[in-house]
Amino acid sequence: MINRHYRNLFEQPTPTATTIETMVQESLALTATLNQLAELDRYNYWVYEQIKDGLGHQVLEVGSGTGNITQFLCADGHEVTATDVVPGYRAELQRLFCEKPNVQVGKFDLTENAPEEMVKRQFDTVVCLNVLEHIDDDIFALEQMHRVLNPGGNLALLVPAHRLLYGEFDRAVGHFRRYERRELASKLKDVGFVILEMKFFSLIAALPWLINGRLLKRDYLPVGQANFANRLVPLLRLERLIGPPCGLSLVAIAQKKGRERGMKAEG
Repeated sequence: MINRHYRNLFEQPTPTATTIETMVQESLALTATLNQLAELDRYNYWVYEQIKDGLGHQVLEVGSGTGNITQFLCADGHEVTATDVVPGYRAELQRLFCEKPNVQVGKFDLTENAPEEMVKRQFDTVVCLNVLEHIDDDIFALEQMHRVLNPGGNLALLVPAHRLLYGEFDRAVGHFRRYERRELASKLKDVGFVILEMKFFSLIAALPWLINGRLLKRDYLPVGQANFANRLVPLLRLERLIGPPCGLSLVAIAQKKGRERGMKAEG
């Protein structure tokens, strides 16, 4: 998970009280959300199932948070580099996976040039779930993930869908946007990806999200509703049969093609 105000604080000579307060509020909202999602074991695995078939052996996970998806990548035997920009999350990842030889923990900041050691290493897959919407310059972020992939490697991406659903909770956790399908496809193609699969995900959650965020102006996830969704996962899997025309999120599997690009000037 990435918070735009971390970078803003270092860019401003004297951070204002308002900036600091906003950063703290967003950081707390993100952490609370991650802790809440950590309890949704069925739901987290359902998310993982959406990208599972597109994964290679060497996986870079961008925005691992506290390891809600990392645990499944690890259990399936992938060589995982789990990354986050928040030091506290990296410390938690180290604690959780310190005895797992197939998991390394590092930093990958999508607002900066990709680390050279990761560019040289080249991964089979980059996993980026519920992160891109936190980045102001999402094209640059996609370019950095493109740079660290092997030719033919896949980007497994999940982002929030539909501008109409953008509400108070999106603001609370630092979302710059929600994506329309055509917009996401265009940005991936502009960077040099070939889209292998793109689909809407979690149809049944879209209406509660609209009601909570837009109509009731809630800036949090109601615990009861989240737990209910966790219990409903066996039923929710049926949406694969209908190919939903809309949903809470968009899932994309995109393959790297073409030349490297997207370096920012240093200094």
